[in-house]
Amino acid sequence: MQRITKVTFSLVILALTLAGCSKSDPVASLSGLTHVHSVATDGKNIYVASHHGLYVLKEKEWKLQGEDFDVMGLAITGTDFYASGHPGPTQDLPDPVGVLISKNQGRTWKPVSLTGEVDFHLLEVSGANFIGVAANYGSILKSPDGAKDWETVQVPEFSDLTLNPDSPNELLLSGESGLSISKDFARSFSAVNSLENVSKVEWHSDYLYASTDNAFFRTKSPQDKFQETQYKFQSISDIASSKNIVVVLDELGVHVSYDFGSSFSLVSKNN
Repeated sequence: MQRITKVTFSLVILALTLAGCSKSDPVASLSGLTHVHSVATDGKNIYVASHHGLYVLKEKEWKLQGEDFDVMGLAITGTDFYASGHPGPTQDLPDPVGVLISKNQGRTWKPVSLTGEVDFHLLEVSGANFIGVAANYGSILKSPDGAKDWETVQVPEFSDLTLNPDSPNELLLSGESGLSISKDFARSFSAVNSLENVSKVEWHSDYLYASTDNAFFRTKSPQDKFQETQYKFQSISDIASSKNIVVVLDELGVHVSYDFGSSFSLVSKNN
């Protein structure tokens, strides 16, 4: 890996500060978890990344999936789960853990790269392309070869980023002034859409999803007009999607759509 250098960027890292719990006991609401960082889905189950591990929603309860550790960056692509953060009390890993991979839905993990070097607070994966925010260095790092070799990249100011799952070199950045796209894996960028104050973006094979603080949008491509859903949210902090499922995390809790974002329901409250 080449030497990591400082990069100036603006990133909104939102986390819900929640009350603690016994780490192995199932909990009925998000308030039973500690520091929920993000949400994810593999197209079947709903997951949250928290200060004490990866939790999966089963029968209206959050259950710890695998070991207790601080899951910061989390990405799911196909059947592969990737995570970054800090080791738990039972893990024999240096801090930070770099990039970990799980082949069994987060039950067990093994190191991929940057072990003991990088804590990714945001991690995106498409094909062999990896890109993330190395929070402990204040840098954006990318890898074009399955997380083997990494380099620092310069990007415009942004609040979130997402990779095209069908074209890994396409990268989209969101920000106050709109969206920027790169078609050469972060070598160059151009403005692509006038939707303003976008805090979160999520690229899906069928749709591109975006959100402001309280509104959720979708479109077929970055060049097309975004359509706002009628469902209202409160302070959206993360969105995720896979297959027909879209997940939104906000102050109220976890909202799920099973029809590509056409309609949502609150499946887990934050109280």
